[in-house]
Formats: sequence, C-alpha cells, structure tokens
Amino acid sequence: MLIAVVVAGLAGALLPVQTVINTRLARTIGSTFLASLVSFSVGTLALGLALIAVRPALPAAGLGGSPWWIWTGGLCGVAFLTFNMVLMRNLGASVTVILPIVGQVLGGLVIDTFGLMDAGRHPLTTARAIGIVIVLAGALLVNLGRPPQRDGGPSPRARGLLMALGVLAGAVSSAQTTINGRLGVVLDSALSASFVSFAVGTVCLVVITAITRPRLDRGAIRSQQPPWWLISGGFIGALFVLGNTIGAPVLGTSLTVSVVLLGQIISSLCVDHFGALGTARRPVTARKLVGAAVVLAGVACVRLLG
Repeated sequence: MLIAVVVAGLAGALLPVQTVINTRLARTIGSTFLASLVSFSVGTLALGLALIAVRPALPAAGLGGSPWWIWTGGLCGVAFLTFNMVLMRNLGASVTVILPIVGQVLGGLVIDTFGLMDAGRHPLTTARAIGIVIVLAGALLVNLGRPPQRDGGPSPRARGLLMALGVLAGAVSSAQTTINGRLGVVLDSALSASFVSFAVGTVCLVVITAITRPRLDRGAIRSQQPPWWLISGGFIGALFVLGNTIGAPVLGTSLTVSVVLLGQIISSLCVDHFGALGTARRPVTARKLVGAAVVLAGVACVRLLG
C-alpha cells in the first residue's frame, strides 16, 4: 500500500508538468487536437516499447466475460487532456487547477460510495465527507489569489459552460482511474492496461483530426523553433496513467485521486515558484504551503478515519 501511495503521488506530480508542456505545444502548432494527438502518440509508442521489453504474460482467464466499458479509459483520457489545455488557454492557470480538482474528488467519492464500475464499495462516512471537504478547502487555499490569464476571454455564458465542463472533466479523470485500474486487473498488468488506454485514445484523436482537419501552423513552428521537449508530454502522460492504474486497485478511487491531488499541488507550487518550462514565476507563499498541508490532512482523514 505504501508503494501504491508513493506511485500515485508521483503520478500526480507529473500532471501539472504535462499540462504546461502540452499547452505550450498547442500554442506553437496552432491546434489543441493536434497537440493531444502528438501527446497520445508519443505515450502509446513509449508504452509499446515498454511492453516489448517487459513482455507481460497474457491473462489466463481470457477477456470474453469482461464488461465493454473497461476499454473506454482512453476516451476519458482524451477528454481530460484536451479540455485541460482549453481551460488553461481560456480561463487561466488557477481555474485550470481548481475545477478538475473539484471534479476528481467528487467523482472519486461517488464512484467509491456507490461501487460504480466494479469498484469496491466504500460507504460514505462522516469522516470521509469531512476529509473530502478538507481536501477541497486546501486546494482552494493553495490556488486562490492567482490572477487569471486574460487574452480577450470568453463571454460570461461561455465561461460558465467552460467551468461546468471543467468539473465534469475532473470527474471523467476519476472514471479513467477506475476503468484503467479494472482493466489492469483483467489483463493482470498495469502496463498493458495503460498501453490499451493510450492506444484507444490515439485512435480516437486520429478520427477527430480526420474529421476536423486542423491546420498546422508551420510558420509559427519555424519562427519559434520549439524545443525538443515539447513532444515529451505524451511520455509524461503515460507515466501518469500508469501510476493511477497501479494505485486504484490497491487504494480505491477516492484515496488514489486524493493522493494524486496532493502530488499535483506540490508539483504546481514548484512549477510556479521556479517558473519552470517558461511559465510565469509565482513565488510560494505561506498561504500556499498551509494549503498543501491542509490537503495532506484531508487525505489522512479520508484514509485513516474513513
């Protein structure tokens, strides 16, 4: 269990880095869908090479009796990744962190409470409910006060829709964690499950780009001379999905999401403080550190008292 907690925390720490890289890639090439396709393709390639190296054994029981939805984790990943970039571009970094966090925590709570998608059922106790509230309060404390990025901005109606979909995207991420965790059990390999998830997402994005036919901004690419690491978001995303797939069957969805959230907040504080990967530098304040500690207290409440 300790290993699962560490892996889930490290997976969460990768998410802000991936979002920054993919958002910058989308801005460089002029298309969110193309950036998502590049990210998923790189992740699929990396996981495929890992499969070739590890050669996990095929499941002995077969897949005939498995539910259809265990193959949909990649679709959830596409929705979460793509919409995170849209949020970052239109609503700014603060909202991009807060809204999916709310969705992830609430989604994990609903999945565990009702035992959805074959997840183990964990009744909602007072301690778990208090822990979830503490986690959300800590997340808000960390992120309140960051000025939104303004570049014309969406209309009030569009902004409200984006905010609602941001919460939904976070809930979809919780569903992906559960689905991939279940697939990992069926395949008896978290690595195989992660590869299937990325492969399904890649196929989905190929279809989307074939339909929408986004234009590649070659002029911007030549003028900006983007660094090589802009294509590394897919590799980081593969590690993120793998970490969630390992953690979910051991820890349950709500605890996995909470630990991932803690890693996400610590990582985002570091990215902001050092201005990593070309982001605006925002020094860490005492309020943000207190917020991270509050999140940790909420995670402990969910696990130890729930």
